[in-house]
Amino acid sequence: MTQLKSEIRINAPKEKVWEILADFGGVAAYNLNLRSAHSTSEANGGVGATRHCDLLPMGSIEERIVDWTEGQGYTIDIYEGKGTPPFKSALARIEVHPEGQQTLVTMEMNYSLKFGVVGTAMNKMMVRAQFAKALPLILQGLKIYAETDKKPTRADLKSLAATA
Repeated sequence: MTQLKSEIRINAPKEKVWEILADFGGVAAYNLNLRSAHSTSEANGGVGATRHCDLLPMGSIEERIVDWTEGQGYTIDIYEGKGTPPFKSALARIEVHPEGQQTLVTMEMNYSLKFGVVGTAMNKMMVRAQFAKALPLILQGLKIYAETDKKPTRADLKSLAATA
């Protein structure tokens, strides 16, 4: 099982950040790893809510919420993918923690790949590195979106990196 973790401080109150994250189908508004996303269930949040995400540059994933703590966080199960690594299991947890007028957001991903030794080699050669870059990118996009109310661009991320 591979575990990755990332965190970011956002200059916005926890309630605002949670409102963005609670819109489960709206993830493409801040996640620059996605071409598009939409809810595939009646509910757009809470345990059992599902979404479809089209990835950049290609591929797609199906996700569902398997744990939800209102106002605090949720766990996503990536249960199907096309053009993605061959997951045996993949869970991502995102949480919000108030820090005065700021919010600390943490994201953790735990996954394992199919195909035994071949999957282990794939993980070491490329998959782990891809996800190690993806988590901070998601959180940086969330920061820009929460602080500016506009969809982030790659140029915005470069500006954020320059001021960090």
